[in-house]
Amino acid sequence: MKRVLIVGPNIGLGGVERASCNLANALCSEQFDVRYLGLIPEPKFYSLNNKIRYIEPGNFNKKKLNFIKTLRYIRKEVFQYDPTVIIVFTKFYAALTNLALWMSSYKIILTERSSPLYKWPLKIEFLCRFSFGFKSPSKVISQTNIAASYHRKYYTKSKVKVIPNALRPIKQYPDLSRKNWILAVGRFHDDCKGFDRLIRAFNIIQNKTWRLVFAGGTQAEGQYLLKLTKDKTTASRIDFLGKVKDIDRIYAQSGVFVMPSRSEGFPNALCEAMSAGCACISFDFIAGPKDIIKNSFDGVLVENGNINELAQEIDNLILDEEKRLELGYNARLISKRLSYERVASQYIDYIFD
Repeated sequence: MKRVLIVGPNIGLGGVERASCNLANALCSEQFDVRYLGLIPEPKFYSLNNKIRYIEPGNFNKKKLNFIKTLRYIRKEVFQYDPTVIIVFTKFYAALTNLALWMSSYKIILTERSSPLYKWPLKIEFLCRFSFGFKSPSKVISQTNIAASYHRKYYTKSKVKVIPNALRPIKQYPDLSRKNWILAVGRFHDDCKGFDRLIRAFNIIQNKTWRLVFAGGTQAEGQYLLKLTKDKTTASRIDFLGKVKDIDRIYAQSGVFVMPSRSEGFPNALCEAMSAGCACISFDFIAGPKDIIKNSFDGVLVENGNINELAQEIDNLILDEEKRLELGYNARLISKRLSYERVASQYIDYIFD
């Protein structure tokens, strides 16, 4: 049996965490021996197949990454497991793994996660260029076509292929009715998520009865958003659900899902909301939505940063229930396009080519 080692941050809450967990499960379902090597200890949020062994540091990297101990830890676990393939999530962790395996025959496959416009801190960028300067990843996986065009210029000695994220099976709740909710999902205090842009749009929508619901942060964490509302009445129509374990139930009850991000590597929450049958609206930011949404067929794309247009499209969907149902019906097709089996097959064909 071929052995696959997934190297990522952990299986806590987050986009990279969710994507790495989904890929590990997808490859396990294809009968590979899979291990997940976490580098940053965090409380577990996502679930791995019970056949997958999950490993994480015992007494370091809890507050700050220890460079030397992390390299030793990676090298030790790789040599003990002797994987057939090593797949590393994010450029930074790939650079660390690459250095840890210096003077060995092991090669890594890097799955890039950030938007191509994301600027890493100078120290990390220097480390990455140093690491990949003496040994490039054997292959690079990009999530979108736009990202791939950037990666081919950066990783000039590596093969680059576009493979989207695997979408976990979304639990359906046919007995639940959709509520007058505008839903947004993601971690707070991340400027890239663009929740402030959604608040600005919510301030000017014509409808005054629908509620804006955030999943991923508490009301205390969302105080900076409440300060952006135009009045107390608007603020009173905003709910904070915190870290929701059964997010699928929330998708099933939401009337409209909005992705207001400034930047994403690949917007997992958007794909999940579509699979759950939500009528979805997204800013057309670089690398992501255009690869996922067919405008006016299974979702709505809005000019990036155009707050007035976003507010108008939200109002349009609130007024047009038939359109919401049509978009949601078509959006469910994404579950086949990004199924575990289909994405795992693409990974298998590429990594073992």
